[in-house]
Amino acid sequence: MTQATDPRAPGSGTNTGRMKEDRLSKQDWLDAGLKLLGKTGPGGLRIDHVCKAMKVTKGSFYWHFRDRRDFLGSLFDHWRRRETTGLIRHVETTYDRAEQRIWHVVEFVTLGTYDVGTEVAMRQWGQSDPDVRAGLKQVDAERLGFFTRQFESCGFDTEPARLRAISVYSFTLSCGYMLTGETRDALRLRLRQSLDLLLARD
Repeated sequence: MTQATDPRAPGSGTNTGRMKEDRLSKQDWLDAGLKLLGKTGPGGLRIDHVCKAMKVTKGSFYWHFRDRRDFLGSLFDHWRRRETTGLIRHVETTYDRAEQRIWHVVEFVTLGTYDVGTEVAMRQWGQSDPDVRAGLKQVDAERLGFFTRQFESCGFDTEPARLRAISVYSFTLSCGYMLTGETRDALRLRLRQSLDLLLARD
């Protein structure tokens, strides 16, 4: 997925704090919020904490968001677009074969640049916020739907495809929680062998 151009690139004028605040986009705030969420958990998402992390005043925050609740809702939607909807769209338009699509997601989440810390924090947040919990159910359904479609494309009927989708989703996410001591090469081999077992036909 492509990254948005940084609107804070230095111009010809003096780079004052006021100019920095004026140039902050809504995405800047949301990207910063996700980074803070991954570091501190949901408890760190207070307006003053976010403003402090971005080194700006609250005036810039209220230019883009009505209040903290608006910010939190936008933050979850941004995370879902970036790490689920956008990722799925990218994979489905980039790779022709279902096996490649599945493997790309598995490898990206476990061995790539996927932000596991924010994923974990989102799950923690969902334990105390019913709106986030409902959103996470939709995210899981969207991700499982993606994997199910891929296994169906590999020739499996709907129910066997869904069972395989749950399996690959489970061992992909669990890598962010388990400390197995594996090297990257050993982890890649294990994941590849696990996927091959799920793709095998009797």
